[in-house]
Amino acid sequence: MTRILPPAAVLIAACSIAAGDPTLPDFGSATFDSASSRSNHAYYPLTPGSFSVYEGVVSDDDGNLVTEHIETHVLRRTKTILGVETRVVRDSAWVDGRLVEIALDWYAQSTDGTVWYLGEAVRNFEYDDDGDLIDINDDGSWIADGGTNFPGAIMLAAPQIDDEYYQEWAPGVAFDFAHIDSLTGHVDIGYGVFDNVLITGEGNFFDGPDTVENKLYAPGEGLVLIQELDDLGAPEFEIELIEKRSIPTPGAGVVVGLAAIGATRRSRKPG
Repeated sequence: MTRILPPAAVLIAACSIAAGDPTLPDFGSATFDSASSRSNHAYYPLTPGSFSVYEGVVSDDDGNLVTEHIETHVLRRTKTILGVETRVVRDSAWVDGRLVEIALDWYAQSTDGTVWYLGEAVRNFEYDDDGDLIDINDDGSWIADGGTNFPGAIMLAAPQIDDEYYQEWAPGVAFDFAHIDSLTGHVDIGYGVFDNVLITGEGNFFDGPDTVENKLYAPGEGLVLIQELDDLGAPEFEIELIEKRSIPTPGAGVVVGLAAIGATRRSRKPG
């Protein structure tokens, strides 16, 4: 097992900042084994090859209604961070058919069952009013280093009502947090009907202490619904799971082909 112990002084500083608000989960006491990159958490399973599609109509920054489409692919790749083997998950988002973000997220499950979030590499694509691409940047990217940026918990081992905790701890980038609102939620969407749904309210302390969205996790499925909240904290828009399947391991010829495509393309934060 691997046990990571960040500097105590940094942890004390982090806890003092968050006093009375979300807590920073104690990654220093977590242990990890050879299964760390495969989460079997009922609310946050990470099965290599799993592919999920979410879609819904939401409001953009200008108040216009747009269609948001998100694809989440649990890759058959791992990345070692702070001595822990993490699972690489790719999230891709489109707004009205335009690709706006690709993110590679890194997760690991400790032996107690907590699923940790150790950072993300983000590529954001920005467009002008005519729909022309004008900028590609990596805003929002961070990686846990044990000195400044610390892993947060994307899902606690045994969530309880009113648990409040940081999912990301990256000064200057993100202080995302979650609050457990319910363990008995009900979801009825086109993809299926689910009971005993875990509901979190989530936000970013850079934007203030209020939650801005709910995420609903069904046992055995994971994230099934995202609700964007209005100014009064009521659900206003929904992005729901519409498809889930497993993508098989590609054959050697496909792998070589994908590698070649990736080489030519190198010459841009929904669970």
